[in-house]
Formats: sequence, C-alpha cells, structure tokens
Amino acid sequence: MAKKKEKAAAKEETVQAIEGELEDEEVADDNSPEAYTLTGDYRTDYNEICKRSEMEPILLRQRAQNPASLGTDAVEGAPTTYTTKDKYEYLRPCIEVEQDDENKDSIKSFYVKGWKVSPSILTVLNLAAPQTLTTISLWRCGLDREALHIIANMLSKLAVRNVSLDGNPECAGHFHLLLTEDCTISSLSLRSNKISCSDITPLAAALSSNKSLTNLSLHNNCIEDEGAQQIARGLRMNRTLLTLNLSGNKITDVGTKALSDILTSLTLTHEEIVARRKLISENKSSLVTDEPPTTPGGRAKDRPGSNSRTGSHTALDKKGKGASGKGNKKQDKMEKPGTKDGRKSDMGNKGKDDKRKGGGDAKKGNIKKGTAGKKYQEEKEQEPEVVEFSNPLLEANMSEKEGKIVVPGNYALTCLNLNNNSINDNGITSLYKAIHFQENSTMKRGIKGLLRLTLRNNKFDAESRHYNELVDMMTRRDPFYEQPLIEEDQSNITAQT
Repeated sequence: MAKKKEKAAAKEETVQAIEGELEDEEVADDNSPEAYTLTGDYRTDYNEICKRSEMEPILLRQRAQNPASLGTDAVEGAPTTYTTKDKYEYLRPCIEVEQDDENKDSIKSFYVKGWKVSPSILTVLNLAAPQTLTTISLWRCGLDREALHIIANMLSKLAVRNVSLDGNPECAGHFHLLLTEDCTISSLSLRSNKISCSDITPLAAALSSNKSLTNLSLHNNCIEDEGAQQIARGLRMNRTLLTLNLSGNKITDVGTKALSDILTSLTLTHEEIVARRKLISENKSSLVTDEPPTTPGGRAKDRPGSNSRTGSHTALDKKGKGASGKGNKKQDKMEKPGTKDGRKSDMGNKGKDDKRKGGGDAKKGNIKKGTAGKKYQEEKEQEPEVVEFSNPLLEANMSEKEGKIVVPGNYALTCLNLNNNSINDNGITSLYKAIHFQENSTMKRGIKGLLRLTLRNNKFDAESRHYNELVDMMTRRDPFYEQPLIEEDQSNITAQT
C-alpha cells in the first residue's frame, strides 16, 4: 500500500510539473514578438517588439525634408540660428522614417545608410512594418541571403512600391527573390552590387514574367555582354518595364546588339509558339473567333503554322477563299493586322490624328500663351505614349516570315541608359537600325517606342554618320522637344507685329 501511494504521489507531481511547464510556455508565447498585435503607432509598436525581442532599439529619426518641397511659407519661416549636437551623434546608427500623409502615427518609408543591419533588426522591422509602408531603402547595410529572405517576406505582406538596395554585394545573386508573382515593386535600384553575368541570370528570368516593375537601375555592376544578353531575353516578353539603367557595366557592341534586337521584331521560339497556342485556346482572344473557319484540310485557318512547317497560313487563306466565297472575304478583313474581333482598329490613325491636332494646337498655344502653350504641347505629344500593352504572345500585328512567326518587339521600354560602357561604332549602328525601324513601323500602331537614350562616355566616333542621325531621331522623339517650325512661326509673327 505504501508503495502504491508513493507511485501515485510521484505521478501527481509529474503531472503538475508538466502542466506548469505548459502554462509557462503559453505565457512565453503571449509575450513573443510574433504574438504582438500592432496598434497603428509605429514608434510604440517598434519599441515594444524590440523589448520582446530583448534587443536595444535603434534610434528612429524623422527624415529631413528638402526645403524646396516644404513650400514658400516653410522656407520663409526657417530659423536663422542653429544648435550643434554631440560630435558622435551623427555616427550612431539610426533609422530615418517619413510619416504617412494621412496617419501621422504611422510611416510610409524608412531609410538606413552605412551601417550593418543584422537579421534580428530586419526581423523587428518586418514585424513592426505598417500597411502604409511604400518605400524601403537600405544603402550599404551588409545584407546577405538571410537578410534578403526577411525583406522578401516583408514585401509579400505589404504593398511596397519603391525598393533601393544599393551597395550590398553579398547578396548579388539573390535579388530575384524580390520579384515574386505577387510582387508590387514598381521601382528597384540595385546599384554598385557587383552583380556579375551569372548573378543576373535568375533576375533576368524573373523579369520575363514580372507585371509590376517599371524602373530598374543596375548602374555600376559587372554585367558585361553576357549579362546584357540575359536581360534582353528577359525583356522579350516583358511589357511593363519603362526605364532601364545599364550604365557602367562594361557592355560592348555584342551586348548592345542584343538589346537593340528586342526593340525591332521578335521571332517566336518553339516554346513561345506552344505557349501562344495554349493562351489562344484558353482565352479565345482577338486572334481567334468563336467558330474559326477551316480549310479543306480541316485545319483552323487563323492558326499559324509551327517552325517545322514550310507552308504559310497566308497561302492557306488564299486556298480557303475558293471554298467559302463571300463569307471568307469578311473573315479576311477580320484577320488583318490592327483589327480586333472584326472591328476596325484606329490605333494608327489615332496616333496620326493626335499628332496633327497636337501640332496645330501647340502652335496656337506657343504664340498666344507662351509657357502655357509649351506645357500644352508637351502633354499632347505624350498622349500617344499612354498605351496598355497586352501579352506579346497574343499580339494581333503578327506576321509570318520563312515559316516562322514574327511579332513586334518591345515597344514598352521608353528610357535606356548606356553611359560609361565600351560601345563602339558597330553598337551605334545596331541602335540606329533599331530606332530607324521603330521610327518607320510604329506610326501604324500609334506607339513610338524608345524615347530617351543616353550614350555618354563610350568608345564610338562622335562624328560618325549613324551616331549623328541617331541623335537627330532621338531628339525628335523626345517628348519635351520643341520643333523648330514653331519657333520660326513665332518669330515671323513677332516681326509682322
């Protein structure tokens, strides 16, 4: 009996000990940083999460604003005397934040410059990040792969638009982790990260399917020609990127030609043709009607042939005319480039009409209103550029050449920076041919294509014919360019008065 009582008492003690441990764990879980519920006051949330993480909080400092952005009243009321701070104050790590415009207790951006940011600090910033956060800037912070994973996790929860990770070479090959399918980043700066041609490969592959990024800066890296070719492949199917900065990357004529080729026209590969046919069958896009007529062989008439076939679908169209008569003539009109579901497209005419109207209105505005007229002219010239691009695989303006499907190239890219590279005359010739192609072909589509091209500090001959003609074409394409004709008309009117 005594032994049984001892065993029962021992069991009770064990159960009580286990229950006590579970209660302690529950209390510990409630006090963990992950269990904290944000209050909406960023400073309070940040300090509380630091406390729960048993970490000394880094100083939060309000980011200084540019006096020009504060308005005239704020500049006039600026103090005339200043106070100095402790000499080590400016060397201490701090996180500069900008308040949200609507909720002053929250923030819309934070900036860290020039000190090592550990994964534990990034974890705190991740847990405390409010939904109003739109800008993240970490300049020379010694980020590594683990830190980049934490940042990617933060971006997956928030609608961040601007990300700058300049000067963090340790994660050069992992920046593609930021460009996920649900990515909301519109501007990404990766300057001075020592990104090599092998590091750029996964990032270029992510560009191909990205639908949010409009501005990418890769200034001062080591991409070279192979990396430029990888980026060109990534931009084949990308129609959202507007601005690309590749200055200071040792790019020569080879990489320049790869970038120039995507600006003209693209010959679809076998994989792209398969993907195109799959999209057509799934979406029933404008390239295919609900009940496409078939040729005598039973094949859909508007389905293009693959690269392995030598016959063209144009020849099949001619063969089908004798079989279907008038009905096929109507279908031929529906299949002309620039049409959609049998309705006549006005993209090309609209672009021309806008240009004519914009030119006439701009002349009147410059004569009568001066600066206001100039601004009106700029707005008119920029109107045709606001174009929503569809999937390039579903491009209506396709053609067939030597049994291969050819679609228009990348006309979405409007600004390209190739300063401080090693481009020679051959590269300039490639760029000239690309812009000349866009100059002559995009008028039908109402889209100009590339509007800004910078080529300072390269190795080409500045007196060459192709370079001077290229400069002349790009000057005319610049949306802020003033036509000399307007100035002549204005001087003539001034002389008459």
